[in-house]
Amino acid sequence: MSHRKYGYTRRCPDLNWDDVQGRYLCRLMGDVTEGDDAKRQLFEGQGCCAPLMTWRDDVRNRDND
Repeated sequence: MSHRKYGYTRRCPDLNWDDVQGRYLCRLMGDVTEGDDAKRQLFEGQGCCAPLMTWRDDVRNRDND
């Protein structure tokens, strides 16, 4: 979804770190008009669809990486 909306970027502009929860939140899924579609396309609630994503072992704010 991010690639269609923004083109290729290093990281989705709608992926934001939440200090209180200590995790990233996807603003696409919370969008009033696009949220339901985003949730379906990104398989919300079904676990990570990228099994080789090594970041899952080291969840932290990567805004300055």
